[in-house]
Amino acid sequence: MSQGCSAPDIAIEIAPNARNLSLVRHFIGSLAYDLRFSSEEALQLEMCVDEACANSIEGMNKRDGEHGDSCVRIELIIKQDAIHIVIIDCGRDFSQALKKASPLHDFSDRTRKRGYGLQIIKTFMDVVDYVHDPQTGNRLQLVKYFSHVRR
Repeated sequence: MSQGCSAPDIAIEIAPNARNLSLVRHFIGSLAYDLRFSSEEALQLEMCVDEACANSIEGMNKRDGEHGDSCVRIELIIKQDAIHIVIIDCGRDFSQALKKASPLHDFSDRTRKRGYGLQIIKTFMDVVDYVHDPQTGNRLQLVKYFSHVRR
């Protein structure tokens, strides 16, 4: 399913149910530790993947409430200098929301109750790439470079 890159080192599929997010967070946190991310970077990576998967689940469930046999697929490609995480789902297009989202900073409006997920992702990930295809759905790629590897 990966487009334009090598086959994933790890691929996980979860049913579009929010109860599965804790499993994903635990897995990503453990993997980040194994890859020698700092505690802060591991938490950021965990939070970003959690937000992306939560958005996928919400988008799939809002799509007429029907997703059949669909799932959220998480593909991980581990390279020498970075981890590439691709989240694939059949949810609604969120390209406009992603364009509007800007990284968080000291002057960000924090009065609203929802909608920080994409801002969190843009703040902590080094690369965020998104493609929506009406036939195949969403493909969100997140890249986090290893700070302990000199580039």
